[in-house]
Amino acid sequence: MADLAGNDNAVLSRAIIMFRKPARRWVLLAAVATIIVVQLTVLLRTSPDKLAGYAETVHRYKPAVHDDAGLWNKLHNQRLPHKSEQKKCSEIKIPKSYWATTAASTPAFVVIPDAGQINVDDTVCIRVVVPARKQRVHMAYTPFPNTPWDSVLLDLVGQRTGVSVPVRLQPAMDIRNTFRDESHVYEADVRLRDVDEYRVEGYVEFRDALWNCDGELAPADYIPEPLHIPSTLRVDVVDPQKTSTYNLERYMELPLCTDLDVEGRWVSSDALSFNTDLVPPPDDHGRVWLPYTCRLRRIEYGEFMQCLKQQYPLMHWYGDSNLRRVLKKLTTRGAWCGTSDEHQTRTCICEDYKEEFTPFNATYRELIIDFDESGGQMVSNKDADFLHVPDNHTRIYYHKWEGLSSKNKPAWQAPFEESVTSRFGVPSVAMISLTNWDAAFDTRAHFSLELERLFGIVRQEYPPTTELIIRTGQYFCCRSDYDPPDTRAYSRLRNAYFDQYVVAAFQEQFGHTHKVRVWNVASISEHRPWSYRNETTECNSNHARSELVEIENQVLFNAMCN
Repeated sequence: MADLAGNDNAVLSRAIIMFRKPARRWVLLAAVATIIVVQLTVLLRTSPDKLAGYAETVHRYKPAVHDDAGLWNKLHNQRLPHKSEQKKCSEIKIPKSYWATTAASTPAFVVIPDAGQINVDDTVCIRVVVPARKQRVHMAYTPFPNTPWDSVLLDLVGQRTGVSVPVRLQPAMDIRNTFRDESHVYEADVRLRDVDEYRVEGYVEFRDALWNCDGELAPADYIPEPLHIPSTLRVDVVDPQKTSTYNLERYMELPLCTDLDVEGRWVSSDALSFNTDLVPPPDDHGRVWLPYTCRLRRIEYGEFMQCLKQQYPLMHWYGDSNLRRVLKKLTTRGAWCGTSDEHQTRTCICEDYKEEFTPFNATYRELIIDFDESGGQMVSNKDADFLHVPDNHTRIYYHKWEGLSSKNKPAWQAPFEESVTSRFGVPSVAMISLTNWDAAFDTRAHFSLELERLFGIVRQEYPPTTELIIRTGQYFCCRSDYDPPDTRAYSRLRNAYFDQYVVAAFQEQFGHTHKVRVWNVASISEHRPWSYRNETTECNSNHARSELVEIENQVLFNAMCN
């Protein structure tokens, strides 16, 4: 052992002497570097499974095509054996062959690894594979951090109920999903609550991050790419014990809704066994929005005004023309666009900016509207006492803005140069609506800077006693916007990620000091059947129809007054 130790020491001594000589030192360093490069090359080229394991540090954030590709059969046969218990996507291995697909031989396709039967309230893993397309790569467009390269619109649709459940896909946790010109695998764990047989519908909206035309980039053409969806691909949701709390027969037993952001579904009013006058009115297709975990009741405008007078005598609202449409309903006690004939007019379907409207002037940037049981009316007297709400009234200060974008004339922060609360009082609620103009006309980087400025103003103006209600943008899908002269950078994913950013930022900044709630109007429309969502292509402003405005209002009424 002593001889061996001596030999080792001698070798080590010679190595140290060699390393001290500059020429030999560089030779040794070059050799070590070569070994490292070789090892990395072997790892990247021959060990995709190992590479996927290293990717744990990477943040995860309708047409069918015929099965005429031989490679598809090979891919489809690599499904894992069906298990009786449902697994999350993170627990189900992604077959190696998915990463080797190319658009030249394989269309984008949908996989449900554990397709079959599940119980109510279980989740099912849905995957979409978008094969690599080595040609026609658009290098100018890039996604936001930790978001998909490809925009895939996907729904699970109940064949008996027509219930549509959006599949919100995210990149699988694998470093290969970070490369533009590689195959991409997206996945989502989707919770299903209604008994039905569900089939998959959808298509690829954009590749190569064309969904994100940030800055000076022009909107890409909206040319949906078919997904391969096998006709046998389905999920059966059952309730063998007949105990589901989501059963529509038990809907009236649910507690009343007190939250502004609740998951739900659109159900045909003909399928309801109870009096539909007890729930919010249906949309233009006779479907009713029913949350899963709570009950919406129909609240008349007179009752809502009484509730506001008692609990929210003063509110500040900041928003665009979508909030204007809400106010038109409020000031007329629902009479604006209140008949079935009016529902078909252009004003009620989409654009109301130029209509003559008596209760208030829609062109004003700042409005004071006082409400009583008869409705609302703009306060126009400049000598009025703006700091004190008249007895038996509710007051809304409304500031019309184009988000935080440069489209505001004057700038969005202008009304805050002289404190809003010093002029109009400290409200019980401040409602802030963003995304619609910001996603359309601003870059994400500039918007984040403007949002920081807004945070400073909110801290200065509104104490912790003021509740903050963050209203999402309207849901957008199914087209690109080419409306001159102000082409909008809208896309389904871009708008959704702006919404997520705004909500997360407000909750992080104010969740520990203020009550922060999210009026998620985007989710309400996202759950509509695709053909109904597609109706928004007729409205360049992307306004909700008046019937949807009424339903969005009912969600607000319930959350504030139940």
